[in-house]
Amino acid sequence: MPVRSLRQSLTEVDPAHLRVIARFWEVDPQNLSREALIARLLPVMMDPERQGTHWARLGPEEQEALRTLVIAGGAMPSATFQRRFGEIRRVGAARLESERLWERPTGPAEALWFRGWIFLGFVEQPAGFEEVVFIPDELRLGLPAMEEAPRPQMTEALPTAPAPARIRRAGTTAADDFCTLLSFVHNEAPSAAMTPEELWAQFPGLRRQLRWPQRERWSLLWHLAGTLRMIQARRDFLRLDPEVTTRWLQAPLMEQLRALLEAWRDSVTWNDLFHVPTLRPESTGSWQNDPRLPRQTLLQLLARLDPGSWYAIPELIGEIKAKNPTFQRTEAEFSTWYIRDAETGDYLRGFENWDRVEGALLRYLLTGPLHWLGVVDLGELDRVRLSPFGAAYLGKGDPPPDGDTRFVLLEDGTIEVGAARRYERFQIARIADWIASGEVYRYRITARSLARARGQNIGPERILDFFRRYDLTPPEALSRALTRWADRGTEATVEQALVLRVNDPELLRQLLATEARRYVRDVLSPMAAIIHPAGWAQVRAVLLRLGVVPEESLETERGEPSGP
Repeated sequence: MPVRSLRQSLTEVDPAHLRVIARFWEVDPQNLSREALIARLLPVMMDPERQGTHWARLGPEEQEALRTLVIAGGAMPSATFQRRFGEIRRVGAARLESERLWERPTGPAEALWFRGWIFLGFVEQPAGFEEVVFIPDELRLGLPAMEEAPRPQMTEALPTAPAPARIRRAGTTAADDFCTLLSFVHNEAPSAAMTPEELWAQFPGLRRQLRWPQRERWSLLWHLAGTLRMIQARRDFLRLDPEVTTRWLQAPLMEQLRALLEAWRDSVTWNDLFHVPTLRPESTGSWQNDPRLPRQTLLQLLARLDPGSWYAIPELIGEIKAKNPTFQRTEAEFSTWYIRDAETGDYLRGFENWDRVEGALLRYLLTGPLHWLGVVDLGELDRVRLSPFGAAYLGKGDPPPDGDTRFVLLEDGTIEVGAARRYERFQIARIADWIASGEVYRYRITARSLARARGQNIGPERILDFFRRYDLTPPEALSRALTRWADRGTEATVEQALVLRVNDPELLRQLLATEARRYVRDVLSPMAAIIHPAGWAQVRAVLLRLGVVPEESLETERGEPSGP
């Protein structure tokens, strides 16, 4: 990988350094201008016979350093080369000549630097401009044959690992929970000012509906909904873009998952580095990372995995460290990014902290977003493998099966809809209350859900038409109930309550004459009343004042939830 020609390299060398190079190549620099000295040096240094002679004069360590550089393609990151072969000191002409530093080099790298075998320059990498050590092509003519290795492409097979006993499959829950997210926005229209974290905290019913209720994953899905332009702020509230949302809901499973993965892959506003739990990056304004680079690096690595085989996560991270350690920042930036250890507060500077920064980030991406979005399955003992979707996305397998496609309307108004029917489930969530999530979702038509549907201009006839469109014959009783509700509204209410029963009507009259009266919802009979659960402690205190110790049977049977 040529950076500059020998002439260009010599032109950019400090005059004092140029004179040192000339002496090593047995060219007298006395009374020669810079240009004249370069003109005298060039034919000498480009002579293959002279190069062979000077190569033979190098010590074993200098030869090893030069051989390493040639095999690497003629250039290496400066920091990597110096870490292995010693520091190259950048000093002024006065110190160089007064201390005659070339006589006591710090190591093989500086020895080659003083002899004019290697030079420093900058090349543009995906992570930015990076300083490299290079050997000009003209200096390689007289060197012994060395097999030049191409730049690491990370294409060879990776060692597999034993299958784990316990597996956490990614499945297709990313698409399922994203559909739930869209239903939530459509039905609730939350405030545009609320953050994903605030929504998570304030809507416990939403959390119960998610197949994978993990806060960080929820935040990512919420971010992707905005990235895909499905959620928009209108009059201080969040609404769905109907066209974009419908297109995603009606797409095949493979395309739904692909859309989510690629929205994350290409996002510059979701910064994974700032979500690694063991790190605390500081946005000082003096540095900036590109979150897309680590994702691209890992996806390229995953493309080398064999579908069905398991791999050790530390081995995968080690592969990247060995072949592409500067995947997200240049060597120089290892000392300029402000990242603290979350536990100790120490700054993690220098390449020696690669495992704690780059390694931790790669681990987070594998066990976090790439798992959450369905690309990889995880196993105990730090194992990972491609999921069916991951293999298909990387061109290594067929698309995953759609999953359960059932769509059933039961006599009691309960609706069962398979996870694969995301468009239908989104529509059902507009007119029915959620009961359960899984490969089959269950909803039930209630007075509350009908009121919500009416708020969206969905009346009973439109609901019945929707069922008929899918060849679902609504039970006659349900059809009559929907029509009657449209005419009369809610006529029956079912709720949980505390019932106070007394043996003497006088005791209930005394209770109603006290401040406890405000906690009595309804008097059922002279000897029974419904008590508000939140006021039971106050009612109990009044009963004690009246000289009565109540027998409490407050345990209730846990039935299935009636809604979010």
